[in-house]
Amino acid sequence: MRIEDSQRTEDVTMAEYDLSGQTALITGCSAGLGREFAYAFAQAGANLVLASRRTEVLDELADELAFEANAESLVVECDVLQEDDIINAVDSAVEHFGGLDIMINTVGNYLSKPLTEQSIEDWHHVIDLNLTSSFIGSREAAKVMIPQESGCIINMASTFAFGATRFPVVSYYAAKGGVVMLTKALAVELGPHNIRANAIAPGFFPTKQSIDAMENDEIRQNMIEPRTALPYLAQKEWIRGAACFLASDDAKYVTGHVLSVDGGWLAF
Repeated sequence: MRIEDSQRTEDVTMAEYDLSGQTALITGCSAGLGREFAYAFAQAGANLVLASRRTEVLDELADELAFEANAESLVVECDVLQEDDIINAVDSAVEHFGGLDIMINTVGNYLSKPLTEQSIEDWHHVIDLNLTSSFIGSREAAKVMIPQESGCIINMASTFAFGATRFPVVSYYAAKGGVVMLTKALAVELGPHNIRANAIAPGFFPTKQSIDAMENDEIRQNMIEPRTALPYLAQKEWIRGAACFLASDDAKYVTGHVLSVDGGWLAF
């Protein structure tokens, strides 16, 4: 099983989901799965707030989405390690589009280092990047959504939230486990306000974060393929439907759920 053997979907479209008139704020969408979410919500007709540190990349993405999907996008510079940047992104969404319907906290990364070599600074960086940023983004979105009596929050969890592996990423396991419980707590607290909160738990996708492991024959054959039930590995576009489903009326009665998109990883 190799990456190039994966079944490819060249033209993945989310047109069957109708999010027209809704505003979605996506953090960390200059690359990786966050970028795939931007394509997905643009195809579904949503207005987009693209938030990331690399605004020059976001400007190009906004132009591409306008050309391909006639999507209106607002680009906002945002470092999710800075609380004020997240607050500004939410405020900008409300100021520009008049509200916020969908909040997607996608920023995340790990530090691969043995436990005994990790400093407290290493620990805090990974926790803040994955968990604290999701808390702040969800909190600020809730401030807008509660008066609206509607909204949807989607957090980025991971299959690593449900069990450790031989990968030495202890702070990442802890952070993603926290994201799962954060999401469940949001669902319970915000549910009475007609606000849904769910998470997506991806397996290995060919993003900058995971591609080195996926292309390493030893790691792929000994650690990834044995936990992949399907006979092919993921393509980035295959994450799009999960986000659109959770944001759509098809998931109107779905909250507090973690949707795994993992090729069967968690089935083992």
